[in-house]
Amino acid sequence: MNLVEKIQGVLGCTAIGDAMGSVTENLTFNQIREMFNGTLTEFVKPGKTAFALGNEAGEITDDFSQVYLILKEILNNNGLLDKEVVIKAILEWSEIPKWFNRFAGPTTRTAIAMYKNPSLEMKPLPGAVTVDYASKATNGSAMKIAPAGILNPGNIEGAIDDAIIIARVTHDNSLAISGACAVAAATAAGLAENSIIEEALSAGIYGAIRGETIAKKISRDVAGASVVERIKLALNIVEGVGTKEERLEKLAQIIGSGLHISEAIPCAFGIVALNKNDALQAVFDAVNIGYDTDTIAAIVGTMVGAFVDIHDERFSKLYDEVQIANDINIVELAKELATIVK
Repeated sequence: MNLVEKIQGVLGCTAIGDAMGSVTENLTFNQIREMFNGTLTEFVKPGKTAFALGNEAGEITDDFSQVYLILKEILNNNGLLDKEVVIKAILEWSEIPKWFNRFAGPTTRTAIAMYKNPSLEMKPLPGAVTVDYASKATNGSAMKIAPAGILNPGNIEGAIDDAIIIARVTHDNSLAISGACAVAAATAAGLAENSIIEEALSAGIYGAIRGETIAKKISRDVAGASVVERIKLALNIVEGVGTKEERLEKLAQIIGSGLHISEAIPCAFGIVALNKNDALQAVFDAVNIGYDTDTIAAIVGTMVGAFVDIHDERFSKLYDEVQIANDINIVELAKELATIVK
């Protein structure tokens, strides 16, 4: 595949994972299988258990909408990424009620409030004497990190540097940055010519280590389980005994698939490792793992998108549907992006 097709894959799988995962969000592993008589692999309207209740089938949420607006702002800035570009995109996103009012996470919401009114800064939780920065180590840092990988095909260090710029705007702490760098590095590796999924996974682990190391020097070093060590645990589960479905359920039970970055990123790595030969199936498995499925599936989509066959009928159908449902042109966006990263 050429670079344009690989970028289409990254954007397409991120959008598909977000939109499809918004339907299964908040459900458990087993509730999903009961509700859908198996697993969900198509777009349907979210039901009353989902935050996305009211969306039409195939509509995206905060995950891909932030990716999309950040990329658009980068293009408006002649292909250059900096802190101000990210802030501008996030503030623009916050003015769109259908996304901000319903989907903004606690860390992102706090950061946006601070940028709109700098005098607020970061305030302690009620009754506390200090800000609980560890509570800000959420997966919002990684859900929007696709631009860092896309701007740096094959350039792992560049992807890590850009991931830190993006993550620090809303998630300025060591764990969130580590997770963001893991996904960005894996994505950049996947976009390299003739890359294989194993190389992307290895680059992702390096990204998590490197991101944490840098973040401890320039950001806030916060308490919490290591993203790196829990990625290793997730990969051990994947390499262990049991059917594929049993190992997927173990990821949900042991690693978790919730909001914390030390759950979401290791879970995503485990899902990718379970599906080394089928990128789109990795997205489907993320949709059906339970809990924060839109974000887990968007992150997995970002990591594996470069390996999907965009001409595969399963992908192309969903790809067309997600563009129509959201009135966006990912094909043209991918072409524009390819011209600024060559």
